[in-house]
Amino acid sequence: MWSLIKTFCRGFDGGPDFNNTITRKFILEDKQLSVTMPNSNVAAIDSAKDVSFPHTSSIWFKQNTKVYMQHHYVRVMTENWMYVPPVGVGTSSEYGMLSCQVRIKHTSAINVLDKTALAQFVVQAYDDFHNGPEGRNTEIRQETTEESSKMAMPFEPEELEEEIAGRIENYGYPPILPAEIHNVNGVDWVFYQEVRSNVRSRSDFYCLPLSPTSFLEVEFRHRVDRNDQHKKWAKHALDSQQRIMEAILLTDIPASDDNLVAHNAEVV
Repeated sequence: MWSLIKTFCRGFDGGPDFNNTITRKFILEDKQLSVTMPNSNVAAIDSAKDVSFPHTSSIWFKQNTKVYMQHHYVRVMTENWMYVPPVGVGTSSEYGMLSCQVRIKHTSAINVLDKTALAQFVVQAYDDFHNGPEGRNTEIRQETTEESSKMAMPFEPEELEEEIAGRIENYGYPPILPAEIHNVNGVDWVFYQEVRSNVRSRSDFYCLPLSPTSFLEVEFRHRVDRNDQHKKWAKHALDSQQRIMEAILLTDIPASDDNLVAHNAEVV
């Protein structure tokens, strides 16, 4: 009964439950990655199976990479948590979802161990993609320029740039803020956000160098399905994000024989 009252008082049900956590361990060459987070409360991507990730190998990366927009990565694991009303009223009533994906990225464009260079790289990759040949901003620029050329009184050059900037702000991918250094449990992560003023959903990213050519990235996706209900669960999602980050540890491989395959099988 108390649980039901608490759910009604906070205005939502679901989200990460830290009374029901899982811990998975992975080998990142000479390091062990330990990830502890609440178990998914929705049907999720198949559970992590690989435990060894030779992240410095460009051949391995090319063979296993997935691509989404400017993101080229190898997935380590994913968990999802749905936020719903205190009482379900249909399949379209979900408030939104928080997801966490741990993955590895690879680049030879910079020395990844230089966190200042890494901070610039992740933001530049966003700009280059969305303003590049396949980007939505380029499409908007081309469409607006073409519309202007067909008008009885085409936009003046400055007016055209203002119109394009406004449309990108409303319908495209405007510039994001510079990346920052966020300290979590004494470890400095490169932190950046993909936030758009035209949608409530967003992604927060934490990046940690692994080698001169590879880095660990943790993405938290805040997917908002109902804007009018987001305020109810937004703080809970942010607090959960912080707690999950505090439970992600990269350490030397223990001297003891730790059977990671068996360990991960036990927690699935």
